[in-house]
Amino acid sequence: MSSIEGGTLYIGVTENPPWIIRQDQQPRGLEADLLNAFADTLNATVEWQWGSENELLQALKHHQLDIVAGGLTSNTRISQLAAATRPFYTTQHTLGFKAEETQTQRASPPPLQQSDVALPRLNTVYQAIEELGATPVISANPERTQGWVAGPTWWLKAHGFTVTSHTLAKEKHVMALPKGENALMLALQRHLHQSGSLETHLQRLEAAQ
Repeated sequence: MSSIEGGTLYIGVTENPPWIIRQDQQPRGLEADLLNAFADTLNATVEWQWGSENELLQALKHHQLDIVAGGLTSNTRISQLAAATRPFYTTQHTLGFKAEETQTQRASPPPLQQSDVALPRLNTVYQAIEELGATPVISANPERTQGWVAGPTWWLKAHGFTVTSHTLAKEKHVMALPKGENALMLALQRHLHQSGSLETHLQRLEAAQ
């Protein structure tokens, strides 16, 4: 920790919008913003290293990096190779609805059972939708859906969907550090949990895409 304060923070990142967005070889996005602000608290500069999640975690295991970020969620693999922060944000995947509004009234959603629900090809909620009696339909552009759609709450709000109470899945977001870096871990966790409204930040980033 003492070597980082006033020095260099080596951070590995993997592209995963809106957590980490690659723009002209520089990372932006929610976690890039959080980590730049964290580096400022240490009066440290940041040296970013791009790579796949596996490459970065292997480098972290051998203390070649200080932090790895990129929309990581709690899982056994991370705990085998590194030390994960406490979850700093939980993504709730749920159902949203959007319909054309008339001049006299706002359209109400049809019954969910036997309705189509649009969702992206890469998802974790296909089975949960089926268990609700609905039909999951893979869509290349679910944000253009008029009707039912599945997604994170921040994504739904950013695209103008009304969020419902149907929680389909939850993902707990973490960052990874080398095992044994207790002082850096405590400082980073304190910074992450003192950050402002991450839901609002995610909505702004998604809406800007």
